[in-house]
Amino acid sequence: MGFFRIAKVFEVEYGHRLCKHPEKCRFPHGHSLRIEIVARGRALDGNDMVCDYKALKVLVTEVVGRLDHAMALNSEDPHLDALRGVGERLLLFEGQDPTTEVLAKWIFDGVAERLATAESVTSDAGVSYPVPRDLELERVRVWETRTSWAEYVGLSD
Repeated sequence: MGFFRIAKVFEVEYGHRLCKHPEKCRFPHGHSLRIEIVARGRALDGNDMVCDYKALKVLVTEVVGRLDHAMALNSEDPHLDALRGVGERLLLFEGQDPTTEVLAKWIFDGVAERLATAESVTSDAGVSYPVPRDLELERVRVWETRTSWAEYVGLSD
């Protein structure tokens, strides 16, 4: 039996520093991330959808919103104390540089966790949307630049 796939794209601005990098990326800098989320299901609901895009948007925004205008750093960065001055929008990755690959997995894990526990979500307008039980997160692709992306794929066909 085949699958229906849906996708939604999100864009956020964030900064990071790759303390393990030998060149320019070791300095704090920023990116405009393009994040593609792909989910799948075997059946359509009563509205002939795998899942309403609005439900997917609410689920994903709860995770990627933590990245928006945040500074992502390795928890073991030797300059962490000095960089804490950026304020409350600091996002630490345990022992890992916040590379695009690490971000893709982090986003995947966060969205998959929300997907596994949410029966419904509520939009900003107060409308409740069901989250289908058979909806699966297939992959997350993170574009760091126009020409470079990494993805994490969590399911096999």
